Amino acid sequence: MHPPQWIAAWVLLLHGCAMDRPPQAASAKTDIRNCTADPPYLPPTAINTTARLAALRGTMRAHSVHAYIVPSTDAHMSEYIAERDSRLGWLTGFTGSAGTVVVTWDKAALWTDSRYWIQAERQLDCNWELQRTTWIKSIGLWILEAVPAGGNISLDPFLFSIDTWNSYSQALHGSGRTLLPIETNLVDQVWGDQRPPPASSEIYSLPAAFTGSSWQEKVAGIRQQMEQHVRRPTAVLLSGLEETAWLFNLRGNDIPYNPVFYSYTLLTNSSISLFVDETRLSAAARQSLRAGCPGPLCVELQEYGQARAHLRRYTQGNVTVWLGTEYTTYGLYGVIPQEKLLEDSYSPVMLAKAVKNAKEQELLRAAHVRDAVAVIQYLLWLEKMVPQGQVDEFSGAQHIDMLRQAQEHNRGPSFQSISASGLNAALAHYSPSNRSSRKLSVDEMYLSDTGGQYLDGTTDITRTMHWGVPTPLQKEAYTRVLMGNIDLSRLIFPPNTAGRVVESFARRALWNVGLNYGHGTGHGIGNFLSVHEWPVGFQSNNVPLTAGMFTSIEPGYYRDGEFGIRIEDVALVVEAQTKHHTGEKPFLTFEVVSLVPYDRNLIDLSLLSLEQLSLQRSSSFKDFAKSKVSSPVPSEKEFNLEENIPEDESSGSVPDDAARSSGMKLSKKWRAVISRTMNRKMGRMAVKALAEGKGDVEEEGSLCPLSPAGSTEEPSHEKVPLSYLEMEEDGHPSVSRQLSSGEPGPGRTPAPRPAAGRILISLPSTGSDVSSPGSSNRDSLRLEESGPAYSGPFCGRARVHTDFTPSPYDKDSLKLRKGDIIGIIEKPPVGTWTGLLNNRVGSFKFIYVDVIPEETAPARKSRGPSKSKRLKPKTLHELLERINLQEHASTLLLNGYQTLEDFKELRETHLNELNITDPQHRAKLLTAAELLLDYDTASEPEEGDSSEAQPSPSEPKGDIPRDSGCFEGSETLDSSRDEAELGGPEGQLRDLSLAESS
Repeated sequence: MHPPQWIAAWVLLLHGCAMDRPPQAASAKTDIRNCTADPPYLPPTAINTTARLAALRGTMRAHSVHAYIVPSTDAHMSEYIAERDSRLGWLTGFTGSAGTVVVTWDKAALWTDSRYWIQAERQLDCNWELQRTTWIKSIGLWILEAVPAGGNISLDPFLFSIDTWNSYSQALHGSGRTLLPIETNLVDQVWGDQRPPPASSEIYSLPAAFTGSSWQEKVAGIRQQMEQHVRRPTAVLLSGLEETAWLFNLRGNDIPYNPVFYSYTLLTNSSISLFVDETRLSAAARQSLRAGCPGPLCVELQEYGQARAHLRRYTQGNVTVWLGTEYTTYGLYGVIPQEKLLEDSYSPVMLAKAVKNAKEQELLRAAHVRDAVAVIQYLLWLEKMVPQGQVDEFSGAQHIDMLRQAQEHNRGPSFQSISASGLNAALAHYSPSNRSSRKLSVDEMYLSDTGGQYLDGTTDITRTMHWGVPTPLQKEAYTRVLMGNIDLSRLIFPPNTAGRVVESFARRALWNVGLNYGHGTGHGIGNFLSVHEWPVGFQSNNVPLTAGMFTSIEPGYYRDGEFGIRIEDVALVVEAQTKHHTGEKPFLTFEVVSLVPYDRNLIDLSLLSLEQLSLQRSSSFKDFAKSKVSSPVPSEKEFNLEENIPEDESSGSVPDDAARSSGMKLSKKWRAVISRTMNRKMGRMAVKALAEGKGDVEEEGSLCPLSPAGSTEEPSHEKVPLSYLEMEEDGHPSVSRQLSSGEPGPGRTPAPRPAAGRILISLPSTGSDVSSPGSSNRDSLRLEESGPAYSGPFCGRARVHTDFTPSPYDKDSLKLRKGDIIGIIEKPPVGTWTGLLNNRVGSFKFIYVDVIPEETAPARKSRGPSKSKRLKPKTLHELLERINLQEHASTLLLNGYQTLEDFKELRETHLNELNITDPQHRAKLLTAAELLLDYDTASEPEEGDSSEAQPSPSEPKGDIPRDSGCFEGSETLDSSRDEAELGGPEGQLRDLSLAESS
């Protein structure tokens, strides 16, 4: 879901600058107002506001107000507001989340940004002018023209931030008009008894398993910042609803889709005052807040309406109040003497909340995994139902909400689902209803922007799809939007870089052909809080990007009256691994945590670079299978996307495990992308599993149980290559990986099945995705293996140069002491490395270590003149060039074959899915894949050879596994091996390439 944006002047909607624009669909003209017609035409979505405006103008005259300004927010500057605070919506009929209204005695106008222009034309009647901007300067100029000199311009001071008040004051300064605050809200007076009542639902404590730290620890951290500040403030004032909810680990339900509650907090260096409706607190919440009484950690509960009076009394003493101007209203700000103010754009609590600690990061990752299950199920359901004409926008939105509800820890959607087909998708924030809902069609594009609230995190994801034949413009626009998403998410940038500096990378591919979009490129996201979490993002008023922040990345393109495109992922800001280190802080990059595939039907491969095709950005699966105290663990079930997909709308809620049917099959369009992408991530989990040596869990249904009754043989530790178990038409599991023999190829003998060592890696399926917070701490990997703690390969060694002790919440990081030698198991280009230290496998940051240079290996003994120069491809591109099949590079890359390790697992059934039909090409590709496997088994190093890349000579040697993160070997053939004969794989591969050239 894209963020709000005060659109900068340079952001233009360049519709059709590069291409001829076809005529607008006729239906688009009948769903917007036409005030120039006689009589004026209003669509069914508009409401008559004549009586409401007349009542408000009467009240304005009674207060000698010539112009009244109404915002779209509440007393806490919330973006999403309760119905009770929707004054602008009630007055105008416009339901967009951003806008400003000015009403004079004879005019009325609405200002909003480009996301809502078409929506406003659909919802406003002809009493209203639509101003297509949000600049306060523009509003001020309009007021100066509409109100004569000497007039009073009024507003509610509790609905405007300090900065906004100052902007209006400046716009009207010296004009002869007076900016007059009126604490009695005039719209509320007109609304009267029809205004909805205040919220009354329970305010509850978030379970400890779903919090990053206790509220007492958070308070201690904020007080430490107060002490260290040069001004030494005595108190921090919190007005934002997210601030208080996060600080005290409390949640409520006062605003739809946002688990917050109406409150203020005044945190001093010796006391805490929480202004809230005390009667709504649960017993556990009350006990948690009062546990430290009396004392500095005792929370004094006071009435919500007394916040201003209490603040006035407090500031009579020798105090300094620290506040954030973006979320503090002028009504509160005005009671604090200027000399007792410490102002920043955002409070220290808001900034602390924006940077997630290690536990909060894992919680959000876990939420995105389960959320991806629901979204992929929705996409599969759409592929079946849309061609039958059984889905409209409204029923689609309901269905995705239902699928999310089946996921564990779900607490509903994180915003009103955006389900838009055809021309409705051109409205960036369109949400369907029973009155306005188009039928989904294979002939139109469909945009789905949805999200979920889970106890462990908030999610937000947008996918655009087309089930038929897209137009060339649609395909190019989609591909360029995808290119922008990829380019920004793979960017490496210096620390303390503001998001606005790098935002243009998301627009570059569109700009190159004269296209653009009119909304922001990303926003922060919370841990079971708001889906738009400030101050993270790519706008001018966002703070610099810092490791630990989560942000969405969501470029788009909208063609008025035709279609809309948006591709949104959520990414974590992480430290980047760079060749050089030029400062104290490392450079940064993004790690994508969204796990839903894109629509290949809309991708023009010719526009994508090879780097963009090699889409390896998300490492969410890398550590997800590990047991963590900080995050609920997955269940021990196979990850099967085809489970729990209701056949039609009448199927009701998702059935439980016992009643599940096999569901529908994966279509070819999605199967390869989903299974290979996820299995590639799971390959890393297999390495983790081997490293942790968990061999005491018997696999259910295993052919080789470890129990004494099952086998009396000694466990075999023979290394067997990892292989896929693809979903075939007979219904085998679609996404799983086992440590077992691969499918035998032509002329090859299958590797013997080991008696032990088999791994089944599973992801959650609907209904049992994660355990409850109180469940046992089990690993989701099921292993049947015995042996040492780690017997796999190493990427090298590293020497610790700086001590590091992980926090009590971080159970994965290694404790480092200067001088320690770490055996490197995995060193991905971003994020943390994995290594072996003191017989324990864990993660560590490369900034604390120096990689030990490897000694030159001794010269190998010559095996004769026939071993002159080895012919060994190092990349997939080089291999395809040798066999003259470069034409298949794009197809292989897009379908998950991105390295030589991927290519080794190519089978004939995969070629069918890839639609490679030429018999000679098929034979050459399969033969090349088999020869690559032979590289790993044809010979072993000669006696006396050694590799200093291992921490100890006693460590067993082995291949660097697929997706291990060791760049020295993950995409090359093992250079430490020699072939026993000239006719080995090198010679055969040479012959294969020569055969084509001849």
